[in-house]
Amino acid sequence: MALNEKIVALLKEKRMTKTQLAKAAGIPYTTLDSMLKRNSDSKRLASVFRMADYLGVSVEELVFEEEGEKSGAFSSSERDLIRKWRKLDARGRGSVSHLIDYELSAQTSQSAKRALPRKLLREIAVYDFPAAAGTALPLLSEDYTTVTRADVPEDASFGIRISGDSMEPVIEDGSIVWVKQQKDLEDREIGIFVLNGEGLCKHLHKVKNGLELLSENPRYAPIRISEHDDLRVIGKVLSSSK
Repeated sequence: MALNEKIVALLKEKRMTKTQLAKAAGIPYTTLDSMLKRNSDSKRLASVFRMADYLGVSVEELVFEEEGEKSGAFSSSERDLIRKWRKLDARGRGSVSHLIDYELSAQTSQSAKRALPRKLLREIAVYDFPAAAGTALPLLSEDYTTVTRADVPEDASFGIRISGDSMEPVIEDGSIVWVKQQKDLEDREIGIFVLNGEGLCKHLHKVKNGLELLSENPRYAPIRISEHDDLRVIGKVLSSSK
C-alpha cells in the first residue's frame, strides 16, 4: 500500500478529516491534499531517510532546520559520534554501550553522593583495651579515649578496639567496633559479651539446648555455654571501621 493510500485508510479508521489532520500535523491543507493525490511522496520520504542516515542527522533536523524547528536536533559533535557508531560492528557497539552505562551509573552515583547531607561529627568513647576477638580480656574499664568521628552509627553507645583475628574477615584485627548497649541479641547477631568476667566479640548462636558463641574465622572452635557459665550481653555490634 502506497503512503498516500495508508494515510487515507488511517483517516477513515480514525474518522478524521484531512482538515483535522493538517491542523494537528501543523502543515498547510493544500500540501496534505497534494500528497494524498499522488504517490511520489513515499519515494521522496524514503530518500529523506537515506540522506539523513548518510549525513548522520535526524530527519527532523534535515527537514525543519531552515524553519528553526530543531526538534531533536544534534550538535556537530553528536553527529560525529553517530557517524562513528554506525561504523562499528556488533562487538564494538556492545563495548561502547557498556562504557556509556558505566559512566552514566558513575555520574548518577556521584550526583547522589553530592545530594546527601554531610555526616555530623560525633564525640564518643572508645575503649583502648580490646574486647578480644581472639582471646578473652577484661572489658569496659575506665581506660578509654574520646574520639570525634563522622562514621559512628547514630545508635552507637561506645566503641571498642578489637585485637585478634577470630572475627576476620568481617571484623579485622585493630578495627573499632561500634556497639549499641543492650541486654539481648537475636540469633547470629554479632555482640560484645562478658563470659565469666572476660570480654569477647562473637556471633550469638541459639541452639536447641542452649547457646554458643561463634567466631567468623573457621580456625576458632565454637564456645559452648554451659549452665555453670556466667554470660552477659553488653551490646550489639552495629558496624566496624579502622
